[in-house]
Amino acid sequence: MTNANRIADSIQALSLPQASLQTVLSHVFADIDEAVVVSDEHRRVILVNRGALELFGFDEAELIGRSAGDIYADPAVFAEEERTGFHIDASRQHTSYLCQYRRRDGSVFDAETIAGPMRDPASGRVMHLNIIRDVTARLSAEKALHSLHTIASDQTLDFAQRRRAILELGCAHFGLPTGVIGRIEDNAYEVVDVIDTQANIQVGDVFPVADTFCWHVLAKGRPFGVDGTNRERMRAQLSDRRFGTRTYVGSPILVAGELYGTLNFSGPEDAGLFSQADMDLVGMFAQWVGQEIRMERSMTALTEAHEQLSRVATIDELTGLGNRRLLMTQLDHEIERGRRYDAPLSVALLDLDHFKQLNDMHGHAVGDAALRHFAQLAEDSLRGSDLIGRWGGEEFLLLLPDTCAADAVTTLNRLLTKIRDTPVSHEDEAIRLSASAGVAESDCQESAEAIIHRADSALYRAKAAGRDRVEQS
Repeated sequence: MTNANRIADSIQALSLPQASLQTVLSHVFADIDEAVVVSDEHRRVILVNRGALELFGFDEAELIGRSAGDIYADPAVFAEEERTGFHIDASRQHTSYLCQYRRRDGSVFDAETIAGPMRDPASGRVMHLNIIRDVTARLSAEKALHSLHTIASDQTLDFAQRRRAILELGCAHFGLPTGVIGRIEDNAYEVVDVIDTQANIQVGDVFPVADTFCWHVLAKGRPFGVDGTNRERMRAQLSDRRFGTRTYVGSPILVAGELYGTLNFSGPEDAGLFSQADMDLVGMFAQWVGQEIRMERSMTALTEAHEQLSRVATIDELTGLGNRRLLMTQLDHEIERGRRYDAPLSVALLDLDHFKQLNDMHGHAVGDAALRHFAQLAEDSLRGSDLIGRWGGEEFLLLLPDTCAADAVTTLNRLLTKIRDTPVSHEDEAIRLSASAGVAESDCQESAEAIIHRADSALYRAKAAGRDRVEQS
């Protein structure tokens, strides 16, 4: 309120013996935008300008002679001003502060106020000046921006929760029941997220863009509102009025500089006019939504890349089973778990019998098919808590948590039977397979290498004993 401050200071310095200060004030303040209320020494209103009548909604005759305290929202604030600052000998002649006032219709608003006493040089009469500017919209926008920053920086929320919180904030700020984030492709408008207290719009709904007010947002390429200034004209341009929207404000959403869609808030009732601050705010909301979408896309791509790298690092490409690296990591984990809970762990090494001859007779493609066939049979036969992976070549390592040797032998014999009874098909030929296995039970007080060494020794004995069998360490 720099201009109002300058005017107040100039009036305080006036010396006007030929005209009353009240007359001069009526001319000085007649056309300024701020509301001006001047009261006498008893705080009865003696002068108001056009701005005050528009702001408070009174006629001049209704305000003149009325107590200035009647326009304050809180009588206690008025009383405190009377006590501390509204006398001619106060140390600070004019003060600036925020205060709430009440309009004729009872509505309350926040205002910046410059207030203080003045003495009429001609009569010696003391008067009190209030220069008032409604800052409700500005304070509301500042509060919304603060809330937006809080939402955007809240790491306890995921991307979807932050976007929804922005929708809730926008609905509350604009006083509208519906908030939508929509993606636009060609002429289709798809609802990605929505808050709609009337349940008319749901996630996944698709509409022609031309049937929505979003068409105007895209045409202008900037925030756009439908209110009392353009409502009927805008509605007349729509081919479909299925939404019954009377009030709308929206903005384009850009993701990495490319149009993604729109953010908009709307309602079926007539609302007040949208200010430039409202346009700026919905644009800011849309900017943050665009950033959230961009960050989510980047995070998703990073996660997928990480998962792919992890898969490459821990999965055997041929069989789809875990590789040696994953098996060793999991074995260390199971040893630690078994030690903590005093639970047994059985480890088995399995080897396809006569695998070199299979490759030599039928080719490596059939050998690879046999390995994949074995891997599928094993996965289908084992418990969800068991883990089998390719140890190397035609060898596989099997981890059986909470399993004693006897139960492990039963499991392995069942698997070897299934392998024996389920041949691999190749060029109308059924190629039968068999496998040998060695199993070692551990109390988890030894190293992974020691357990594997014992299982390998048992596997060697199974092969030496004629193959297609299980031996126990």
